[in-house]
Amino acid sequence: METYIARQPIFNTKKQIYGYELLYRNAASDTKFDGSGADQATSQVIMESFYSRGVESITGGRPAFINFTANLLLENTPTIFPKEHLVVEVLEDVNPTPEIIDACRSLQETGYKLALDDFVYRPELDPLIEVSRIIKVDFLVNTPKDINLMLKRADLKGKWLLAEKIETTEMFTTALSLGFHLFQGYFFSKPETLTAKVLSPMKISYISLMREICSGDDMSFNRVARVIRGDLALSYKLLRLVNSAYYDLRAEVTDINRAVSIIGTVELRKWVFLIALMGLNTGKPDEIIKMSMIRGRFIEEMNAKCRFVKSVESAFQVGLFSMLDVLMEMPMGVVIDGMNLASDVVTALVYNSGPLFDALELVISLEQSNWDKTDLLASELCIGADMITDVYLEAVKWCNNLAF
Repeated sequence: METYIARQPIFNTKKQIYGYELLYRNAASDTKFDGSGADQATSQVIMESFYSRGVESITGGRPAFINFTANLLLENTPTIFPKEHLVVEVLEDVNPTPEIIDACRSLQETGYKLALDDFVYRPELDPLIEVSRIIKVDFLVNTPKDINLMLKRADLKGKWLLAEKIETTEMFTTALSLGFHLFQGYFFSKPETLTAKVLSPMKISYISLMREICSGDDMSFNRVARVIRGDLALSYKLLRLVNSAYYDLRAEVTDINRAVSIIGTVELRKWVFLIALMGLNTGKPDEIIKMSMIRGRFIEEMNAKCRFVKSVESAFQVGLFSMLDVLMEMPMGVVIDGMNLASDVVTALVYNSGPLFDALELVISLEQSNWDKTDLLASELCIGADMITDVYLEAVKWCNNLAF
């Protein structure tokens, strides 16, 4: 059976990652399941995440939110899995029968966190509210006025309020003002403004470094070293890297030029990309960097299997740089101007076309659990659903193993 598995980030009020919701769809099925199909879907995502992959490798050790149907709740299925890594989501179509309430109360008393999904208040839900820790409210189907009224009607004292489908910064601000504690959606992945900005000296250093490192065969180690020497933080990070146990040097290196030459071109590029993106990411969620790295790895590995383009670096870069406009709050064409990127990368990032753009769109549709679009792109690229899931989850695992 072919399946898709994706994860969606959940943030706290400081835009730090709290956990991830793990989402599943059978590639050959409709987007909605009947009862048995939903049971199968949840069982599949549980088996994939907890047993086949290890949930810690998918969520980075943070809580995994997973939907449970009425049948699986009555069968006490969640207790098979560690309560430290699981949030049991009770679907909105689960009727609060005495049997369901007893099953949920038992889970809560055992130490599991429960979340009510797509919450719309009605009095018969009061027993489930009592045993739940998290209340999830959809901000796309409910207006702020309706949500405010609902929060006043329901007794939610002591509950964590989670705002779902937060798509813009304005929606995030509104949810925050209404007293929500957690936020799910891709509000962080869109540029807040797209205007000319005055860059700080630090950001200019990072941009200069990225432009130099992207200059291909014309890359000058001396010019790279000069840029690094001009930034104290970069110099410190490079020297700490080259003097680490990984390089096992007999004597400490204190010269930037020598450090650059020791690392070598390939590793230097990887290090610069990561450090530069982290340096540019001021005041924004770290998830932007992680998502960029996952996209880069996904497209690189998918290209190795399907050969969209000849260049391995192009495949990695198109994912890695896909949110530079978000980090810089400037149009993509302005951000990458002068970086001497390959034409296929520019075509994908600026003109939204070409095989690399299709691959980028594929991983984005998977991130957002846009299953219909994922199906369409997978068909156009002649990629099987299981391959997509395998490569995506391996990219997530690879990213979680990086030192941020």
